[in-house]
Amino acid sequence: ITSIADTYALERRADAVEAMECSRDVDLLCGRWELLATTQARGAGLLRAMRRDPALGRVDVFQDIRRDNDKDALRLDNIITVSRDDDGWRSAWTLLSPGTRSSLVLRHAAAVEGTRVRASLEGIEVDGTRVGEAPQTIAALPLPGIASEAGAFDNTYVDGALRIARSSGDVLRVFGRIS
Repeated sequence: ITSIADTYALERRADAVEAMECSRDVDLLCGRWELLATTQARGAGLLRAMRRDPALGRVDVFQDIRRDNDKDALRLDNIITVSRDDDGWRSAWTLLSPGTRSSLVLRHAAAVEGTRVRASLEGIEVDGTRVGEAPQTIAALPLPGIASEAGAFDNTYVDGALRIARSSGDVLRVFGRIS
C-alpha cells in the first residue's frame, strides 16, 4: 500500500478486525504467514510493479514462526524470495536463470510478552535453486557477537487465517496463513 487513500482504507479495515475478540494463544502464531499488505513504503514501488506485471519476476515475503526446542522460545524467520518464472528480458534484472528463485532469510530468536513479539537477529542465509532442483544454501552468516533486538511488534489480531501486526512507527502489516 503506497497511496494515502489506500493506507487509510487498510487502517480502517484493520481497526474493525482488531476490535473483534481474538485468541492470545501463542501456538496460533506458529506457521508460515504471507505478507498481504503493509503501510511501510520502503521497497513498495518495486513490489507493486511486480505484482501488477509478473513478467518482471515475482517477490514474495513470508514470516515463519515456530516453537524452538525450549518450550517458551520461538524461532522467527523473515523470508524475501525473488523468482524468475520465464526467460523474458523484463525479468533479467533478477540475475536468476529462468525457472529459478533465491531467498534472503533473516533468522531470529523470539519471545512473546502478551501480544508483543521481541525478535533478536541471530543470522542471515541466502539460498537459491537450479532448474528442477530443491533450494540449496548459498551462504549463511551467524551473527552471535552482534545479535541485538532486531525488532518488536504487536500482534493485534490473530486467528486461523489472518494476522495483523503493528510495529514502531505504527507500521501495519497484514498476513495470511499459508500453513
